[in-house]
Amino acid sequence: MHKCSYCDFYSFTKYLAQDFNSFTEALCGEIISARQFVEQRELPISAAKSLFFGGGTPSLLPVPLLARIIDTLRENFSFAEDIEITVEANPETVSSTFLNELKTLTPVNRVSLGAQSFFQENLKKLERLGSRESIYNAAKLLKEFDFNNFNLDLIFAIPGQTATQMLEDLAEVVSLEPAHVSSYNLTLKPGHSLYAKLPKDDFVAELYEMMVESLNKQGFDQYEISNFSKKGFACVHNLLYWSGGDFLGLGPSASSRFFKDNHFYHRKQLSEFGRYLGQKTFGELDFEKSDQKQTWLEATFLELRKNSGIDLEGFKIRYGYDPSSAKQYSLFIKEGLLTKEGKNLCLTRKGRLLADLVTERLVDY
Repeated sequence: MHKCSYCDFYSFTKYLAQDFNSFTEALCGEIISARQFVEQRELPISAAKSLFFGGGTPSLLPVPLLARIIDTLRENFSFAEDIEITVEANPETVSSTFLNELKTLTPVNRVSLGAQSFFQENLKKLERLGSRESIYNAAKLLKEFDFNNFNLDLIFAIPGQTATQMLEDLAEVVSLEPAHVSSYNLTLKPGHSLYAKLPKDDFVAELYEMMVESLNKQGFDQYEISNFSKKGFACVHNLLYWSGGDFLGLGPSASSRFFKDNHFYHRKQLSEFGRYLGQKTFGELDFEKSDQKQTWLEATFLELRKNSGIDLEGFKIRYGYDPSSAKQYSLFIKEGLLTKEGKNLCLTRKGRLLADLVTERLVDY
């Protein structure tokens, strides 16, 4: 196995077969302990609307073990009747055996494939081990096994990538008939070997506009800055996250969040695998309370990412803050970065290119 250097998700590449069993034992124990923690703290946890197995390559976990994890979750937490259960997968890990087991042993009903690009030279720059053929094969198998609700991830603004290549990537994605497409511009930290070769902001903005227009023409509705779906297939997990919903993160490096008394509370699980296996209870790590401004910043940043934007009345009731009272609010409206549509405050297409700046200034009080 190989970990791409741009990936910020928790993962490791050296493991033994027995590590899967050890991991599953630890995770199931954490699930039971987390339920006890939630009950003791009386945290506001309702029926789960979404399960999302992601970060790294969870499709490497043997499906019977994945089934055991889901069963343990169901035994300890209530599930909504229409719960969305997503598993992320690299195309090269998708096989008939994997999908047959997923279909027969688990209630998984959504798969997210990391395609990234169909051009081998771009996959090589991203250090991806897959290929155009593996992406096509995985999509074909998903449809054969009736996993029609699947997502394809793309990355654009790869150093050296042309606008023509990006449009061809989009055309190939559309031809595979996914229900959902996520398309992110490549971001790297200073010091990365490709950082200095990243395209200029103006070209990235041009690519982004082309990407949005292309997917819209093909029947994909943009519901968030980087996410598009066919009607009725917006990702439940994504929308819950961007709407300030509560979520419980389980497993190494997983993040949890809940909202209470006008503040967000966050918790991040241990990252080091050995320490995680030795952790006795979920409660060994507690939640940290965000201060008022951090809560407002997070809520504004997340909710503005949605095309539906911020419900100003509901936002003020929930968070105790009105973004339209910010000093630069009128300027952003005048400059065409924000628009007020009924009760909702939304980023314009121009504003989405400057989302971080707009968010920061909207919490300038």
